[in-house]
Amino acid sequence: MEETQKKSKATLWSVLVLVLAAVTFGAFKLTKDDANTPADTNSANNTTPNEETPVTETDTYMYKDGSYSAVGTYTSPAGPEEVAVTISLKDDVITNATVISKASNEVSVKLQGMFIGGFKALVVGKSIEDVVLDKVAGSSLTPKGWNDAVIKIQTQAKIQS
Repeated sequence: MEETQKKSKATLWSVLVLVLAAVTFGAFKLTKDDANTPADTNSANNTTPNEETPVTETDTYMYKDGSYSAVGTYTSPAGPEEVAVTISLKDDVITNATVISKASNEVSVKLQGMFIGGFKALVVGKSIEDVVLDKVAGSSLTPKGWNDAVIKIQTQAKIQS
């Protein structure tokens, strides 16, 4: 049993060394656009097999730049509530955000006001993919309305592929 384990470990190490060597010496070269690149590009760009064509990385974004608005909903102990959310995007990053309280219940108005006073520092400068909020400035339900609106805004701003 022990000898079998030693052979398995030795085989595993051998495979690992071979893969690392292949990657190190360029046997595998992957870029973002490999799926869209023809297998033989040498004839198309007049290079010889020994010349390397420089790879340029281009950023790809999931969302269109612009300003988007949606109404987020959630349920408070007093019943359904809403917040109006507007988000400005540049390169998938939130550059500005506003929330307008649409609450009808006195307690919800207060809690939405607390949220509005503290949420911006948590979202501006962050990717729209990373702004799921759970509790802000003592408000734990208003973030549910924010999250609902963000999902709607992501749908509006999504770049169709």
